[in-house]
Amino acid sequence: MRTSKSTRFIFPFILLTAMFIMGQMPTPNDYISSYIGTLKHKSSSEITNSPWGIQVGSLEKDHVDKAAQIGIKWTRLQLSWDQVEKSKGVYNWGASDTAFEMALQRGITPFISLCGSNKLYCKEAETDARQKELYGISPIPPTADSLAMKAWLTFIKKAIERYKEKISYWEIWNEPNHPHYWGAAPSGAEYGKLVSATSDVIKSVDSKAKIIGGALAGLDPEFTANFLANGVAKKIDILSFHNYAELPEDRIYKAIETWDVINKFNPSLELWQGECGYPSSSSTRDYRGTSPWGVTIQAKWLLRQAFTDVFFCRTTMSNYFKLVHQGGRGDLPKRSFLTAVDSVLGFPAKGGSRVKSVGVNEKCILQNPTLTPKPAFDAYRNLCSVFDSRYKVKKMSIKIEVLDQGNFYGIGSEDDAFPSIPLSASFRSATGSNFIAYWLPWHPQELIKEATVRISVEGTKFKHPVLVDILTGKVFNLNYENSKSGTFVANNIPLADYPFAIVEQNEIVLSNE
Repeated sequence: MRTSKSTRFIFPFILLTAMFIMGQMPTPNDYISSYIGTLKHKSSSEITNSPWGIQVGSLEKDHVDKAAQIGIKWTRLQLSWDQVEKSKGVYNWGASDTAFEMALQRGITPFISLCGSNKLYCKEAETDARQKELYGISPIPPTADSLAMKAWLTFIKKAIERYKEKISYWEIWNEPNHPHYWGAAPSGAEYGKLVSATSDVIKSVDSKAKIIGGALAGLDPEFTANFLANGVAKKIDILSFHNYAELPEDRIYKAIETWDVINKFNPSLELWQGECGYPSSSSTRDYRGTSPWGVTIQAKWLLRQAFTDVFFCRTTMSNYFKLVHQGGRGDLPKRSFLTAVDSVLGFPAKGGSRVKSVGVNEKCILQNPTLTPKPAFDAYRNLCSVFDSRYKVKKMSIKIEVLDQGNFYGIGSEDDAFPSIPLSASFRSATGSNFIAYWLPWHPQELIKEATVRISVEGTKFKHPVLVDILTGKVFNLNYENSKSGTFVANNIPLADYPFAIVEQNEIVLSNE
């Protein structure tokens, strides 16, 4: 069927008008009409310091270069005992030499996880068949045998002697409160013994070394209290934890309990988030999450967990897991426990727990096998470009009024319960520049219609604020005012299931592209 020129013009016009009326497009007064540019990205070497890190998951040069492109300043690297000492008394440092140097050359600070028992000295742990299928078999911890403990401490001494001129941050073990990674029933007291003896050896070689304890599987206040007892809290500088959850904000509750424990034993300790991530696909190994999945959902999750860490959990470092994984797509594990109902519903997955130990880890933010960046890669680049250690937490009185719910049904005055309360995180630089991030902690969605809100901040003024969409990197002018009473108000701005930021324009750099 042929159409006239006038008909071809009228149809799109009618469609746009309908979309406008239905609220699927921004109004002329919306923020999107005042787009001014896109954030210029910075590499790791261009940023002096920040709280952001990533675990690369590979020693290939191209992959480490990709990490540096993001602009992160930290990376977690593992120095596994059984990979270094494969024959008694023989130590091979080749892989760690390469990994540490590649990070340092790119302006990235490694913190090193000293982890893993060694079957040369420690017998295999007893485990049931189900756990074996999901996690494999680990040796028991060296604390169970005096000869094994002596060998462990010898390995530690040699590691610190080798790297003390380059590496300052040493983390003791990986997830000692998890039976697989500890190799036995978790015991805070036993882990405390390991931390105490290991930290003594580290400090005897390098008195300026920073000791990281914990590396906990989730925030675990009870386990933390048990291992920090008996003077151990004075032997570490940092407490670290790992956290995987459907909503990153869930960790806030346990973080408050953990800080109660820290303040009891050693208030000078820092808290670090050393490992977390969310998969972009349901078919992933290790932590799986719950539906829906998607590449945009993953990117939103990453941004939310970052601000949740540094503001609500009061961490001074936040590390994402991970950049890349090169497993075989479609690999399926052996499953011997399928029941009749499992044949209908599939392998049982509860709370996002692990259902596969093989295949691709879809928490990575580069596609497998093409290494094409997912949206989370670019979102992390935006975050690193707009927020670094110039900003410190500054509690502000912030009110967010919902003017239009978008498709976040029930938010605002109709609901007063998590996760339907908009959240905000506020910061200030030494020069007085303010930074406010805000978002709605619903489960992230691939596609949304944003809500519209008014934000009021008492006792705070901006000189020339702009709105940054951290997911896309786009920057917009704001409709705002600084009232005579000292309240900053931004009108008709978007609220979404990921963070937007209000920041002074002179604190960001726009791309020339």
